[in-house]
Amino acid sequence: MKNTLLYGIALLMGAMSYAQVTFTNQGGLLGNYPDNSETAVDMNGDWMDDYVRVSANGVGIDYQVGDGTFNSVFYPISIQNVPDWSVAAGDIDGNGYNDLVLGNGSRVSFLYANANGTAYTETTFPEFIFSQRSTFQDIDNDGDLDSFVCHDIDLSHPYRNDGSGNLTLDQTLIVTLDRPGNYAAIWVDYDNDGDNDMYLTKCRGGAAPGDPNRDNAMYTNNGNGTFTENALNIGMRDNAQSWSTVFEDFDNDGDYDAFIVNHDFQNRFMLNDGTGNFTDIIGTTGIDAGDLGAWENQAGDFNNDGFVDIFSELSKELYINNGDLTFTGIDLPFDEGGIGDFNGDGFLDVVNNGDLWLNDANSGNNWVKIGLQGVQSNLNGIGARIELYGSWGKQIREVRSGQGFSHMNSLVTHFGIGTATEIDQMIIKWPSGIVDVIDDPAFNTQHIIVEGQTLGVEEFLGNEINIYPNPTTDLINFSLNGLESTAVTVVDVTGKIVLNTVISSENNIDVSSLKSGVYFAKIEVEGRQASYKFIKN
Repeated sequence: MKNTLLYGIALLMGAMSYAQVTFTNQGGLLGNYPDNSETAVDMNGDWMDDYVRVSANGVGIDYQVGDGTFNSVFYPISIQNVPDWSVAAGDIDGNGYNDLVLGNGSRVSFLYANANGTAYTETTFPEFIFSQRSTFQDIDNDGDLDSFVCHDIDLSHPYRNDGSGNLTLDQTLIVTLDRPGNYAAIWVDYDNDGDNDMYLTKCRGGAAPGDPNRDNAMYTNNGNGTFTENALNIGMRDNAQSWSTVFEDFDNDGDYDAFIVNHDFQNRFMLNDGTGNFTDIIGTTGIDAGDLGAWENQAGDFNNDGFVDIFSELSKELYINNGDLTFTGIDLPFDEGGIGDFNGDGFLDVVNNGDLWLNDANSGNNWVKIGLQGVQSNLNGIGARIELYGSWGKQIREVRSGQGFSHMNSLVTHFGIGTATEIDQMIIKWPSGIVDVIDDPAFNTQHIIVEGQTLGVEEFLGNEINIYPNPTTDLINFSLNGLESTAVTVVDVTGKIVLNTVISSENNIDVSSLKSGVYFAKIEVEGRQASYKFIKN
């Protein structure tokens, strides 16, 4: 049944005659900054991807203007921790401007943007760490960004955010095995239970096959602030010398599959069976299992046909997804870089080694992009899951900060939708548990979604009665007098009834017993109904 569905989808999307992908080098448009990082992320809050490079002398940013040109600015600052190994981006302190975590061969530092994004301050940690992949993630799900940085020589370093943007090394944030060889962490909800797990790709120099320091690890989120390592149980404990892993839904069946690049044995294509268990099927994919030695490993839908392609440091740099769990390798003039949309045409471009490689695009395939602004969740919406429904079936993405081995990709989520000209529904599942649903969203455009903006639509009475204060800590007041003893049902974002009460003589209800979160107060007056969304602090 699954294979039949896959082939049907492939035919619908025209995947068997895939759109070719080519790029044109536009490197001359960009500022001549030293190249110590490849970061494709919005740095000035305009939702357009910028090209960021950090060197010992400062931060160079090519700001995308929106007309195909760039405004190149260099911010001089003595960087103590040049990111030779990795960089990730996210708004640590919630001021609206993205900050960076810098990974180096000796330490970790965080580069903070000021209140208007026009200057940067570096905070360096003294602990020794031969850092590899650095990431941002709200590990404890308290609404702010923490960081996890891989350590090649010893136990990796998690950094906890105190809620004000101050980070401290805290090994209790996520307890991992005290082993070296930690190369690339990636956060992914592989088991579809609504929380983010962490897969750790491992390589230990000089370690012989069978050495446990080579074992890739899956830290499964238990949903209570703890994690359990269970890679062996789910088929993901690869003992090869692995460098990085990409997780995407390559067959559009609603769960995340994985592609692992290795330096010995063979590369792996791990198919998720829908229950969070994986099987290596690389022998049938058309990907060269013996093409060993890749460092970088990323993915994206580069031809907008609705299927995610593999962009890795292999002999064939781009493997086009045919839509039936087979891939066709093509040659590119570059083999790694940060991925984003640098001219607003909805096709994914790449920045690499000071060059901007613009996707030449095609006229037949459509797309949609989604930028997220968290309210209860972290401001970037990192860790959120986005589902897209249409004639193709279902596609899923996650907002991630830090993928592949070293680069930083756009935080704006991208979908290709092939030749489809309608999107039935877009669903955003935020880390907070809030779910936004957008029906019939426009395609070939970028949507900016604020957390909770589509949760509740006031019906019938909405223009006659208002509620306040919102957010609240204890009482919800109703603006219309005469509602005393009117029944009120309060439900949470899942639709569960959490409170049945009545409006008091003071024209309010007491919600102090509720946990922090988003709720709906439902009332009925003279046969007319209304639902009022409110936030309980």
